[in-house]
Amino acid sequence: MPGSSDYVISNSRIFVIVSYPSIMNFQSFVSTTLLLILLSTYSFAQKVTVSREIVIRNNYAYDILPNIGNRIIFYNDKGTEHSFEIYDKNLRYINTIYPEFEKKAIQPVGVLPLDSAFNFYYQYREGGFQHLKVVSFNENVMVNDSATLSAKEKKWISSTSRFAFSEDKSKVLVFTPDDKFLNLQLIDNKTLTVIYDINLLAEGINLKADFEKLTVANDGQIFIVARKSSIWGRNETTGFTLLRIKTKEEVAQFQFTPESDEITDILLDYDEINHRVVLAGLVSASGPSMVSGYFGFSMLPDDIPEEAEIIINSFTPEFIGDVSGKKPGKNRELSDFRLQNIVVRKDGGVILITEMVKEFARRGQMQVPGQFGGNFGSRNFMDYYYEDVLLFATYPNGREHWKKILFKKQFSQDDAGIYSSCFLFKTPSRLRLLYNDEIKNANTVSEYVLDGLGNAERKSVLSTEYQNLKLRFRDAIQTGPSSLIIPSEKNWKLNMVKIEYESP
Repeated sequence: MPGSSDYVISNSRIFVIVSYPSIMNFQSFVSTTLLLILLSTYSFAQKVTVSREIVIRNNYAYDILPNIGNRIIFYNDKGTEHSFEIYDKNLRYINTIYPEFEKKAIQPVGVLPLDSAFNFYYQYREGGFQHLKVVSFNENVMVNDSATLSAKEKKWISSTSRFAFSEDKSKVLVFTPDDKFLNLQLIDNKTLTVIYDINLLAEGINLKADFEKLTVANDGQIFIVARKSSIWGRNETTGFTLLRIKTKEEVAQFQFTPESDEITDILLDYDEINHRVVLAGLVSASGPSMVSGYFGFSMLPDDIPEEAEIIINSFTPEFIGDVSGKKPGKNRELSDFRLQNIVVRKDGGVILITEMVKEFARRGQMQVPGQFGGNFGSRNFMDYYYEDVLLFATYPNGREHWKKILFKKQFSQDDAGIYSSCFLFKTPSRLRLLYNDEIKNANTVSEYVLDGLGNAERKSVLSTEYQNLKLRFRDAIQTGPSSLIIPSEKNWKLNMVKIEYESP
């Protein structure tokens, strides 16, 4: 079975490191040579490493855990079987470990990589109780430590638990929505102990139906955004509620209302440098698929008023014309844009990353009539369009700093759009947006590189031609200041693809 292959690409030189246990056949040699010819024209050097194929046909889910000491761990969740495949830093396979748990039918809650270990959180039912447990594994998937965090009567558990953690990974939050409250278990991820376990209630808010976003600060503070769930345009309020859980005993509730229109999308974050709560979103005057403007700001938690009005940056006809490619007119809204990500600037400002996303269901032309006049033989096809990206940067007070249009076109069918969209790669001075130019087997990977003022440059990164790769950039993981791992999935088989940027 082949090992991994490394390609180092630059303008002047091309280095190839191939780690096959036997001499490559002629076809592999030709494929590698063609790949290098295709990549030799690209501007900046990058090293590309591809792992062996991993069969995921029977997987419920999988996860990639990078930087566990000198190891990369690939987690397979197959329902009643859980395994961890160990790879070295060059994606060479080492072995697979099958840990033993209390029950076959455990329910994974979350897995969190650390510097030289990873913590695996899971639940299982026994004796009328649902137990929450964590096991700490080292880089060789041997048990370092374990702890039972809680045991709750099953009759009080009505929903699936969810998982969040702080930026420095020191705090883990396991939260479970109930019909009337939200159960919060805040855990010290280093000592594997429960800091507190509370049932949170909010005035005028159903935290199961109205829950939107949640974030955990390094100091253990929790911030939750909730919005009333109802038919568009019939909300009692057009804004949202922000909850701050400072400690087990200190809970505060705040109300935010936009100065115009209604909120369609909202994201929440916490700025660990300036210790500020960050909120950003899109608004519309006519419907949830339309966008008339945006907001993005940050505030010190102690300065948040009980009720506040949000400053909205409305789109101008000229900007809408630039995006649509049409002359400015009376239209004051854009359609089909979603808020995909936000970036917190060092000054406390916010960068919103939005993307045009359209999905269409269409019936196939060939229809097979079913019995008794039914149409059981018919099939609907789904078309997915992921197109232009709009970036908006604001100052901490919410006023607009700059905006940018990045053009792209991605189209696919019946794949849930998993190969579309882009990956946000962060460095101290630049943002990179990596994406597939086209959704097909032989494809070029491109990127937009942006500086702090919104100046952008488009570059080619690599080609997947002759490599049998289909990259899922939406699920990529940044593993360092100059490297990332991208899953490549095709025909129920997966490769991990590592890209390392190098100095030109």
